[in-house]
Amino acid sequence: MRDIEKLNMSHDADTRRIRRRRRGRSLYALLGIILTFAIIITLSMTIFFNIKTIRVTGDAEYTPEEIVEAVGVSKGDNMMRIHLDEQETKAEELLINAEQVDIQRQFPSTLVIDVQKAIPAYNVSYEEGTLIVSEQNKILRNSMDPVEGLISITGYEPEETTPGKRLSAKEERQEKIFSSFQEILQEMDLTVPIASIDISDLNNIQVSFDHRIEFSMGNWSEIPYKIRFAEQVIAEQPEGKEGYLTMIGTNQCSFRNKSDVENAEKAAEWKAAAQQEALTENMPENSETVAVLPESAEQVE
Repeated sequence: MRDIEKLNMSHDADTRRIRRRRRGRSLYALLGIILTFAIIITLSMTIFFNIKTIRVTGDAEYTPEEIVEAVGVSKGDNMMRIHLDEQETKAEELLINAEQVDIQRQFPSTLVIDVQKAIPAYNVSYEEGTLIVSEQNKILRNSMDPVEGLISITGYEPEETTPGKRLSAKEERQEKIFSSFQEILQEMDLTVPIASIDISDLNNIQVSFDHRIEFSMGNWSEIPYKIRFAEQVIAEQPEGKEGYLTMIGTNQCSFRNKSDVENAEKAAEWKAAAQQEALTENMPENSETVAVLPESAEQVE
């Protein structure tokens, strides 16, 4: 019985030694893999993938040299050390008339920089002037004069006014309203173009269609639905007709001809003037009261 017990103990010891050897080999293999990756990464960041060619594409109004300088790269730089997002943002701020800068690595040694030109889309008026803003909310210019032909935005209070930065509003509701109109302008094929948007009063937003029909759309709820509804009503009017459109409730619009409104306003002005004239004629001659201050204390007595 004792011999059998010794054999079992020897067998268990051998098994443990084999397991330790296997764990040791696995650990060495893992360390080898880690070391290999470390070497590859080090070589990639130093010797391999250095820039030999820089290719500039797109339709920007800048020379390739200006674009490369704005991105901040040069031949010989290691592509793996370039932080693409940071370099793109930096270049977009420096290249004010560029809407978007996209940098791509083409291994082993080519860097491609694609630059798209910014398209002016909005005149955003504020207290100190007008911001010329692109389709994708980039501030292109801070000017005293709006650019003819762009959609005018009033009542928007910008948080940022620096050219090269992205437009943002001080108030969250203004930001949401402007974003909603941008989606409409980009996605809806409007038969009558929007010329201006006034969000000064968030409970009574004013939209001008083609500078001839003024739409009072009420508050900023369901903006896409209201714009589409207004467009349908305008389509039913004779071409070129001018007037005033007012949203009533959630499913009705009231349209008034501009000439009718102007005639009504003139009639109201004439009536008010006539009433004032009649009031003046009927006033007694000595009805005027004049207050005279005494020149001295004696006059008071």
